[in-house]
Amino acid sequence: MTITKEVQKPLLALALMAAPFAAAHAAADLDAYWIPYSAAEVGGGEDKLKFDDGDGWGVKGKFGLTDLVFLSGEYEKNKFGEIGVDGGILLPEDQVQLRTEQYRGGLGFRFAETPFYAYGEYIGFESKFRFDNGVTAVETDKDKSEGWGGHLGAQGKVLNDRVTLTSEIGYVDIGDVDGLEVLAGAAVQIVKHLAIFADYRYTSLAGGNDPDVRLDEARLGARLSF
Repeated sequence: MTITKEVQKPLLALALMAAPFAAAHAAADLDAYWIPYSAAEVGGGEDKLKFDDGDGWGVKGKFGLTDLVFLSGEYEKNKFGEIGVDGGILLPEDQVQLRTEQYRGGLGFRFAETPFYAYGEYIGFESKFRFDNGVTAVETDKDKSEGWGGHLGAQGKVLNDRVTLTSEIGYVDIGDVDGLEVLAGAAVQIVKHLAIFADYRYTSLAGGNDPDVRLDEARLGARLSF
C-alpha cells in the first residue's frame, strides 16, 4: 500500500519519539475530548464518496494493572454532514448525514526503561446513513462491523516534563477491510494530574471487493492522570 502525504507527519513523529525521552508511565490516563474536525471517504476513483464537515466527541484511557501491563479503552461518536463525489458537494448537511460510533478495548505492555509500548485491541464499528430530500426521509439500519488492531507506540516527556508527546503506528482489521492506522499527539500539563491535549488519527483500510475506507480526525480534550 502506498503511504500518502497525510500519514507522513505521524510517521515522522513516531521516529522522533525514539529519542531518549524520559518514559511517561502514569498509572492511568483518562481523556474526555471533542472532535472539531473529521472526514470520511468510501470507495475510490470517480465513485469515491467523501463525507466532510464532521464533528463528535469521545472518551478514552489507559489504566495500569502493573508498572508494565495496562488496559486500554475508547468510545467515540461522529456525525458527518455534506456528501461529495470527486471533490464536488452533492448534498448539504440538512439533507444527508452519516453517523458513526466505535468502541475499543484492549491489553498492552510497556517496555521497561524505554518510552515504547505495544497493545492489541478489539474494535467495534457502527455506521448509520440518513437521507432527506424534503419530501421523504430514508434512514438505514446500523451497519455493524467488528475486528481488531495491533499498535506500537512511544510516549515521552519533554520541556521539564510539562509536555508529553505520543505517537502510534498500527495495523487494523475491521470486517472485510484492513490497513494502516497512525496517531500523533501532545499534552500540556496545566496543574498536577490535569493536562490539555490534541491529537490526530488517520485510518486507511482496503480489502478485495469491498470499498476502501479512509477516516481522519483531529481531537481536543482534557486528560486526568492519577
